[in-house]
Amino acid sequence: MAKNAEVFVKKHPDGWAVSKPNAERASAVYGTQAEAIQRAHEIAGRGTVHIQGRHGQFRTETPFDK
Repeated sequence: MAKNAEVFVKKHPDGWAVSKPNAERASAVYGTQAEAIQRAHEIAGRGTVHIQGRHGQFRTETPFDK
């Protein structure tokens, strides 16, 4: 797993996708946003997770936000 990475959680037709910037496809798709966020934080380590809301806007979380 990469540490200090940047990871995105985005809406996906099958749920919520977790991917790195500029990735052509998702690394995984989860049924709930919460599951996707948890996995994104695992991948990002101490990096940044950008989370897309249901209405399309993004918010950013870091380990320090918790």
